[in-house]
Amino acid sequence: MQMIDTEKVFEYSGYKKEDFSVCLGCKICASVCTLNDIGENVNPQEILISIFLGKVLNTHPLVRLCTSCYRCTDSCPWSIRIPEVIRALKEISQKEESFGKAFRSSIKIFGRIYEPYVILKLSSVLLRKGYIKFFPKWIEYFSLHLPHFVRRD
Repeated sequence: MQMIDTEKVFEYSGYKKEDFSVCLGCKICASVCTLNDIGENVNPQEILISIFLGKVLNTHPLVRLCTSCYRCTDSCPWSIRIPEVIRALKEISQKEESFGKAFRSSIKIFGRIYEPYVILKLSSVLLRKGYIKFFPKWIEYFSLHLPHFVRRD
């Protein structure tokens, strides 16, 4: 377990410590989390409690795999924006997954997400982890077109 500067988490996510104390412990966020659909056993409430106590597990699956779908926020009675808290944790721990790097790179170059570029940037990771077997399915969703570059004056 690694101690973190909770003030930075609150600053980056736009919350105050008191905002986390309103969590009712209902675990609705855990019941709708996309990661639980793929077999991960995550509970966003654990992250909120650990931040409230000033401790965080950087190896927590939610920190590594959160898709920022906001299903947890939509279901939360207090509308706690957990994906923003997760992004703050990633920023503080300076952990960015390969997809995040490719995503940002695409936006920087093209001004938007250009899927073929992202797949190309991730090709070594996709091959190494065995995800390339899904490529025929992904190609159905591609619209291969030439990218439009953003002019920066």
